[in-house]
Amino acid sequence: MFRTHPSRFTRIAVLAPAAVLLFAGAALAQAVPVFDDAPPIEQLRNIMIPESHPGASRSIVLPRPEAASSPGVRTVSTRTPPAPVRPPARATPAPVVQAAATPERDAGDQSGAVAFHVNFAFDSAMLPASARGMIAMIAQLMKEAPQMKVRIEGHTDAKGSARYNLALSERRALSVGEYIVSQGIEPTRLELVGKGMSEPLTANPYDAANRRVQFMRTN
Repeated sequence: MFRTHPSRFTRIAVLAPAAVLLFAGAALAQAVPVFDDAPPIEQLRNIMIPESHPGASRSIVLPRPEAASSPGVRTVSTRTPPAPVRPPARATPAPVVQAAATPERDAGDQSGAVAFHVNFAFDSAMLPASARGMIAMIAQLMKEAPQMKVRIEGHTDAKGSARYNLALSERRALSVGEYIVSQGIEPTRLELVGKGMSEPLTANPYDAANRRVQFMRTN
């Protein structure tokens, strides 16, 4: 269990699985969207709070007159035979069934999981100013969904020993957690985990792409 500064961050649990300390071979982590720069907040919302944008549903859409000649729009028309004493009925377009539009998402997106590349200085856990905007977006989403809890995972590449990288990833996860709390999020909604170099995203464990902070929704 990590000790934290009692006046700033006393209620966040930091987990350090013993299995990571005995690291013998890295297994590739499940693919998650990884961002180098701050993405649009709507894209993050789709990933972390997918229930705010339900998936495509089918609905009945009555086409406008001009839609009948538009490419890709299929209409079915029927004519009513002339009645004995009434003029022929006008052609009435039948309803068209089509999928409702949904926001675009990357093919690799996983609901509830996202990672940011954070350019920490060498051997440092101080959160760089360049990453604060991205981290603040996670805090904003947590304010929008007060029931949401998030696990913050620190990840490193394979440079250095497993024990060293584990401790470094814990400190970096803590640094990110402290910043989220400074944005008004209750510490009890966060769980901090140091993963070290145990879950690389790429086949090359030394790849810089494996250095990241990952956010996983836990409820």
